[in-house]
Amino acid sequence: MFREYNFKDFIYEALDNLKFVKPTEVQEEVIPRILNKENVIVKSKTGTGKTHAFLLPLINNIEDVKEVQCVIIVPTRELAYQTYDEVTKITKYSPTFIDVRTYVGGTDRKDEIDRLSHSQPQIVIGTIGKIKDLAIDLNLLKIHTAKVVVVDEADMVFETDELVELDQIFSRFRDNFQALAFSATIPNELIVFLNKYLTKFSTINLTDKKISHEKITHVFIPTKNKDKFAMLVELLNLITPYLALIFANTKTMVEEVAKYLGEHGFEVGVLTGDLLPRERKQVLKRIKNGDFQYVVASDIAARGIDIPGVSHVINFELPNDLDFFIHRSGRTGRFDLTGTSISFYDYEDDVYLNKLEAKGLKCTYMEIKNGELVDLKERNQKKNKSKEKYSIIEQVHRSIPMPKKVKPGYRKKRKEQIEKILRKMKRQKIQEIYRRKAKKNENR
Repeated sequence: MFREYNFKDFIYEALDNLKFVKPTEVQEEVIPRILNKENVIVKSKTGTGKTHAFLLPLINNIEDVKEVQCVIIVPTRELAYQTYDEVTKITKYSPTFIDVRTYVGGTDRKDEIDRLSHSQPQIVIGTIGKIKDLAIDLNLLKIHTAKVVVVDEADMVFETDELVELDQIFSRFRDNFQALAFSATIPNELIVFLNKYLTKFSTINLTDKKISHEKITHVFIPTKNKDKFAMLVELLNLITPYLALIFANTKTMVEEVAKYLGEHGFEVGVLTGDLLPRERKQVLKRIKNGDFQYVVASDIAARGIDIPGVSHVINFELPNDLDFFIHRSGRTGRFDLTGTSISFYDYEDDVYLNKLEAKGLKCTYMEIKNGELVDLKERNQKKNKSKEKYSIIEQVHRSIPMPKKVKPGYRKKRKEQIEKILRKMKRQKIQEIYRRKAKKNENR
């Protein structure tokens, strides 16, 4: 229970009002480590409570000193605002004022500069470019006093074009600062980068090697060269979602889908990277207020934006990157609620689907027929056959294990041995087919 962490009284007051009683798995694993000043990289699925896993202990450790004590780096302005909202839900109960400020693009730079010249925030939440501007270029945001640095959605932050700026930011921190990174996947760049600044850190993997949350149902519907726009309208009329997040791969396609749905009587919100910060904030506000039942989005909404109440995620187009498929579907089924991910696929997507299944995704194939969603027997049968084949190959590989220390030439010999066994099994299977045919002919 949260009471075991000996947080300050105002944090327990906030937790009571938030109706938080028992820590989630990631919170249970991470909070003691943060309180113990450890450096950690946490791999955790979305919707598991990771934000409060670092916010609660960090806010608890804020001292009544008017200097930067904690820096939270995020990839998007939406995530910055969202994190700020969660922080203030806790800090408002503090008996002493805790100064929390967000620094993102598209805001009033003059006001930020004037305020920083008079006082420093205690908690900084911002994007890389903006923090670099204020802390490095202008030397107004004094981040060198920070004791803790958090990188949220780290696999988005560690993109090549931002690594130089991030390196400049990290070079300003003290030698003994505490570093925390949270991500759905852990890129190699993150490990290499942190090795440069930290002598020791631990990696916590809470994904259980599962590609998706177990409470999300994944449904795949073939388009069979039909009109996808008309199929989408038919699907939405069938499922009547509480809130559907519909994804397309490009801004142009997002606009086309939204326009088509609007012409067919659907009240639709639109989220793309081209929206101005003010416009995007307004759309998100309207979504949270329940003004839209349907939101069409590009992948900007798949990461770093928490839209509550998403009952269905619909992939009008499958994303090119498998990771983005997981991030998209992770917008539903959050906080132990059930959710449904529905994806349209074309004939050429067979390899894509096979890769998802090979990663362990439980796929259900259905089709829209006579105004109903029904099982697609053809693909499901094919899936079961491929699973049977995969399990046989897997059994053979396991029968010839790979030792920890491999002698020269062993890998080649092992591969040849496995291929020999599989060829023999194939011959036996063919012979069995001919035997059955011969027996059948004898009985005629």
